[in-house]
Amino acid sequence: MAHYQTAQKKLLLDFLSAHARQAFTIEELAQALEGREHAPGKSTLYRLMPLLVQEGRVKRFVRGTSRQFLYQVMGESCRTHLHLKCSVCGQMVHMGQEESLSLLRLIDQKYHFAVDEGDTVLFGRCEACRRSSV
Repeated sequence: MAHYQTAQKKLLLDFLSAHARQAFTIEELAQALEGREHAPGKSTLYRLMPLLVQEGRVKRFVRGTSRQFLYQVMGESCRTHLHLKCSVCGQMVHMGQEESLSLLRLIDQKYHFAVDEGDTVLFGRCEACRRSSV
């Protein structure tokens, strides 16, 4: 499949990359990009986001127990390590390469299961959200 780089797609990816630790709804993205040159509208975002997910450039998450989707950019190196995602604030933590490999080896040895690290996200609560709920 050909990957086209339109001005709208570039603006979207640049914005997501500049906010790599955050996840956004389509509505939040439309609002954040509004007024910028080549800003995609909501309908274009609804068309672009599944393509970026399919390309592996963006991950799609469900917000809590809702039916609302969140989108977050994933870099090239994100295919070689695991991710930790806070279910409260949405922060994404990139596990170190060494820690990821150690955990993947343990799972493979103990359970004879090969985890696809590029598609694996472990959900929980970050330190700040754990402290605020005490």
